[in-house]
Amino acid sequence: MIFRRENRGESFHRQLSSLRQQLEESEPESTAPVPVEENTETSFSLDLPSESPFAPARTASSRTTPSEPELPSSRTGRVPASADSYVTILSAHAHWEGTLRSEGSVTIQGRLEGQVHATKDVTIDEGAEVQAEIFAQNVLIHGTVRGRVEAHGRLEIFPTGKVIGDVKAPSLVVHEGAKLSGQLRMERGSEPVRPGATTQ
Repeated sequence: MIFRRENRGESFHRQLSSLRQQLEESEPESTAPVPVEENTETSFSLDLPSESPFAPARTASSRTTPSEPELPSSRTGRVPASADSYVTILSAHAHWEGTLRSEGSVTIQGRLEGQVHATKDVTIDEGAEVQAEIFAQNVLIHGTVRGRVEAHGRLEIFPTGKVIGDVKAPSLVVHEGAKLSGQLRMERGSEPVRPGATTQ
């Protein structure tokens, strides 16, 4: 008697060929399950280990129901690398009154009245209405802004953008079709305002 040890690849291909052959021989209307040859030496599982970053943690207390969708961060186990990756979004149907401060970037899609302080970029989306003082590294305007805008890097007004008020930025880009009305000072401003700091 001769014993031959198969490697996993050969066994898998043999099982796959057997399954294909059985599928070809069966009738298309047949819904009976196709028997798969089971070999204890070459069995494999597609279950992900619980320590995998792609497998959700399953516990009795964290079980989700259809009415409770899982958050993306809980599914992937990923955490943003730093505060620079944070973006605060004021959605299209939201209205904010007061001071908004962020250690990252801010995107405004709705209405805002008051002040915006961001250490990174402030983006005013098309259709957004802002009546405020804006202080940020870069300010990108696609919507309407009334008030004071102070960019420490660049101010860019896109074709759908409209600014009525005082503007201060060392670099200014105004696209064709954009509207700018008010005082303009192109000078290097002070360092970006950190949230919590006061401005005059």
